[in-house]
Amino acid sequence: MAQPKRVLKIFISFPATWLVVFLTVMAEWGFEFWFQPPLFLRLSAAGLGVFFLLLWPVIFIRSDVFRRKYNHIPEIPEIRSLEALLVPCHPSFRQPATECLALVGKIRKEFRAGAFQEEVDALLRNLAELARNHTELLERSRQFGTQQQKEAMARLLKEQGQSVDSSLTALRRFSGNLTLFDTHIRDQTEIDGELKAINVGLQEAIREIQHD
Repeated sequence: MAQPKRVLKIFISFPATWLVVFLTVMAEWGFEFWFQPPLFLRLSAAGLGVFFLLLWPVIFIRSDVFRRKYNHIPEIPEIRSLEALLVPCHPSFRQPATECLALVGKIRKEFRAGAFQEEVDALLRNLAELARNHTELLERSRQFGTQQQKEAMARLLKEQGQSVDSSLTALRRFSGNLTLFDTHIRDQTEIDGELKAINVGLQEAIREIQHD
């Protein structure tokens, strides 16, 4: 059940809310200033403004943006920003991760099943977090630690690369059959399982370094 105070806080803190209020007020003022309409039209314009102000909360609360904020779901990173994250990564990690991004971009464009899009979005978030962890670990391995610690970090870096390689292999298995998947329930279940498995593998790689 939704918590009214929390809903109100999210609604008020969202920048578009204030943009809607500002535009509505400016439209009302502009109409009054430029046209100086009779009382009937003033009241009609005011009623229309109130209608839009009341309609906006309904639209916002039903939006995916509100759902993500209310459920504390992290923002979905853009592929371009992810590509920038991969620049300082080791080539053994960067190359398969870059190919993963290309395939994910294809899936997001061509494959419209909502449930699977959530898994694809989660995959992007996991890749982003793993890339950040990889970059930090790589930098740390170059500057700090005993020989034993450096060897342990090298092992973790290798495992991260292998995790992304496995993700790339799984993505390649079905990336060419997206239209077919849209029409076959059994295949939809299969691809959903594949995407979940990829995310589980990436999350395990993330937890590995967090617990190290």
